[in-house]
Amino acid sequence: MHGDIYLIELESMKNSPIHSIDPRVKLITIIFIIVCSSLFNNLTMMALFEIYLIISLLLSNLSLKMTILRILMILPFGIFIVLFQPFIRGETVLYSFFGINIFLEGLNFGILLFAKFFVSITCIVLLSSTTPTFKVVEALKKLGLPAFMSMVLGLMIRYIYLIFENMQKLLISHKSRGQNRKKVSYISQIKNIGNLIGTLFLKSYEQGERTYFAMLSRGYGENSDICALNYKIRIFDILYVVPVILIPLLVLFYNLNLF
Repeated sequence: MHGDIYLIELESMKNSPIHSIDPRVKLITIIFIIVCSSLFNNLTMMALFEIYLIISLLLSNLSLKMTILRILMILPFGIFIVLFQPFIRGETVLYSFFGINIFLEGLNFGILLFAKFFVSITCIVLLSSTTPTFKVVEALKKLGLPAFMSMVLGLMIRYIYLIFENMQKLLISHKSRGQNRKKVSYISQIKNIGNLIGTLFLKSYEQGERTYFAMLSRGYGENSDICALNYKIRIFDILYVVPVILIPLLVLFYNLNLF
């Protein structure tokens, strides 16, 4: 798991036209797409947004295999909700078997719900794959997030890597002592897991204290701008946003919809 997070962070530090876009612009673009996808029940809009996002992913020079795997890992959560819609929503019976009805309205709603979910997932994957986490936090701060919240969020994100690293070391130590043997009783397994959780908590607490005092000694605080990043919005950044704004305007103006 720690390795997967590390690989995602490496992907976000590549050089590409999408990686070079101002983090504030990318963040606003992603939020705008997700909000529009949530507000408007328009399948044409969802399709155009998804095409835009796929083009962005292709221009990002990302690992195609890793990107697809990340999307597929989250999809089952949305599919589970979507599958029930044709059976519980609507009045027009499209098909019936063994007394179970499939409604046309529910099927259409399920397709639309899946499209919304898929677009939102692609948005998150694009943002996390092309923007390092510390730049996302800095962009949020520049967009108005309170300094204290941005500092806590930044520490939390950085600390995730340390927690996973400590957990990985504990698991290796646990296995080297033969605690993962199949013949170990259930009670012993519960005790071992409890010991692991307790040890991880203590290590995390101690690491947190050391990190806090180390940052204070370096002048880091709530209002410090030590790690502030200076961005300038370029013409390319503006051009990147234009299609996102035009898509909902054109779709709504011309009343384009597949349903």
